Amino acid sequence: MPAQWRCGYAETDITPTPGEALPSGFGRERYAQSALSPLIAQAVALEDARGCQSVIVASDVLGYSRVLVDAMRTRIQGRYGLGPEAVTFPCSHTHCGPAVNFGLNFAVGGINVWYLARLEDALIGLVGQALENLGPATISLTEADCQIGLNRRLLDGDRVLHQPNPDGVYDRHTPILRIRRRRTPSEIILVSHACHPTSTGAYDRWSPDWPGAMRRRIATRLDGTRVLFAKGCGADANVVHRDPDSGSYVFSRSPGRARAAGVKLADQVLRALQRGSACELAPEMSLSRASGGLTLKRGPSRKQIRHLALVGDNQSHLTWWARQSLSFPDTRKTVDYEVQVWRLGGLKMFWLEGEVCADLGIALRKMTDGPTATIAYANACPGYISSARLIREGGYEGDTSHKAYFLPAPFAEKSEGEFLRICAKALKGL
Repeated sequence: MPAQWRCGYAETDITPTPGEALPSGFGRERYAQSALSPLIAQAVALEDARGCQSVIVASDVLGYSRVLVDAMRTRIQGRYGLGPEAVTFPCSHTHCGPAVNFGLNFAVGGINVWYLARLEDALIGLVGQALENLGPATISLTEADCQIGLNRRLLDGDRVLHQPNPDGVYDRHTPILRIRRRRTPSEIILVSHACHPTSTGAYDRWSPDWPGAMRRRIATRLDGTRVLFAKGCGADANVVHRDPDSGSYVFSRSPGRARAAGVKLADQVLRALQRGSACELAPEMSLSRASGGLTLKRGPSRKQIRHLALVGDNQSHLTWWARQSLSFPDTRKTVDYEVQVWRLGGLKMFWLEGEVCADLGIALRKMTDGPTATIAYANACPGYISSARLIREGGYEGDTSHKAYFLPAPFAEKSEGEFLRICAKALKGL
């Protein structure tokens, strides 16, 4: 019998109870009234022909803090024997999910530590269930070219407007992993696409946003299939549609528009799968992990921070960043950053921390031989990881987003080179 993969699957509902805080990425206090659609966590266990194991744990949450990821990895290693390089936690980054990151500005959404404890236990249990579900399987890769949004940075002189930019960078690369096996579910599909799941808008109900609609659409069309989403390097891209009156592109901001975007991507994925251009991946896996520091610019003085804290608008997250900075002084000059790289047959998968912008995902694929998936929002989410170009231009991603992430200063231009060197180091470790 030829060597083959063994794969396992498990999922669970992680929807919080009504009344808990939603991340206020839309600039106001938000509490969930109910669930528009359930939030889920899914685990896929992989085992190659030599017995090397890894687990992907994908969840409908905004992004984790490092301490939670480290705690889960510690417990998983003690219980299941998997090292930290063998477990990854990609987040969908839905803005209609619970606050779970200790590193965020308090104004972005308060954490309920008791929900977080339940979530931690659920995810660790899910790893065990996926390992118990291991069975013979094949894994194939399809690389599709898809788009449901546009770049959201429009240059206007020396300003960067938060508006659709048809000429801006948008990473259309959409890797699709298809697992086939005899157990239920008979097919497991992992889709990665680089666009923000903010298209539900400031809607005070739990929702997985467009990735949930994408998962449902594919599962409906392919009987016996479960679908996972892992967000690509699309921190500077949002879902758009054409305004029926003006004909111009506008950001999508309603549950209906979110569903439409998910269906649109799902149909593109299904067409790609139907073309029959998949490449089967040999049952050989290697895992690597590397870390380093990303340099920050020089931040404002304590005097400047104190002035903003005392006279700033108390309805602004900028004021609360200043007040939080005075209460919890942060003198870091660099931010710790980790990269995981997995090789599955001929495919290299980068699991990247933070909100990685399109420039960097594209650059990373260019420096890597063969098929490559660049997945962001995996494990810890310390902030926006921007290219030197975006940092020079300024705007939210390159200049002010650090205040939403409670960092003392924006990232420096040299952080692009540091990011790529950490990725190269992880790649070399395979």
